[in-house]
Amino acid sequence: MKIINSLGTGFIRVVKAVKGIIITWFCFYFLVLTFVYPLRKSLDFTFGSSMITERLADGFDFEVFADLGNALPSILSFFSTGFMITFFAGFLLNAFLTAGLFGSVKKDSGRFSAPGFFSAGALNFWPFFLISLLITFGIIFLFIIIVLLPVSITAMAETLPERSIFLVSLVSGIVFLLLIPVILLVADNSRSFKTGHREVPALKSIGKGFSLTSSDFGRSYLMMLILILGQVVPGIAAILFLPAWKPVTGGGVFLLLVVSQLLFFARLFLKTWRYASVTARMDDILLTNTRGMEIQQVNN
Repeated sequence: MKIINSLGTGFIRVVKAVKGIIITWFCFYFLVLTFVYPLRKSLDFTFGSSMITERLADGFDFEVFADLGNALPSILSFFSTGFMITFFAGFLLNAFLTAGLFGSVKKDSGRFSAPGFFSAGALNFWPFFLISLLITFGIIFLFIIIVLLPVSITAMAETLPERSIFLVSLVSGIVFLLLIPVILLVADNSRSFKTGHREVPALKSIGKGFSLTSSDFGRSYLMMLILILGQVVPGIAAILFLPAWKPVTGGGVFLLLVVSQLLFFARLFLKTWRYASVTARMDDILLTNTRGMEIQQVNN
């Protein structure tokens, strides 16, 4: 029942903050466009009016790029440099926009305000950036310890059968995936607590995130698991259907663009629902703890 209440409260909050999701979508769309558009112009200049573009319309063809000769290194250099700049800019932008979204779904946020959204992003940018950075390193560290090392050690053992290697890989992968909701719970609780307590340092909010995660862990974990599974659905749909869609007309290309952006917007909506639900759950936990302390003080 508490999970349903948190999900319901979170959904109401995210609907009120839908304008913030639109702002987030537009910012990421513009960021990707600044990378894709120059890359496409570079490829058009290199390919010219040859039949290469028609070969690419049928899917990725490595021979197309192998035949570019001296132009290939410059294209690869542009792609790698542009990708790294876009990735780093996206990481910074994500911290800013996530802070804005958390500010929009907190309990006392009221009606959505664009100035309030950008103000929350600016005020909590560095704490959110630090939290995102630590959580990212934590995920990478867990992947190395839980998945990469056991699989590598097992693969180097020549006496073990392939079935054992497969089982080790499967178990390691499952354990790692089951730990992802815990990491996200800590991250979301830390960011939610920091949003409501701006005077608290970032590291202290992370410690509070661990404390809030351990409070009523079973229900919080189940709620996070439900939200993650829902968030994965648009991504799976994009992976399964978009690569197989090969439009041959201008209208088909436009429709493909619209569908892909709708799937991305749906993923942003579900992610914000996760933020709002975790915030609602955190509010309930803090309220319960406060009432418990008040009752204890009265009894004393």
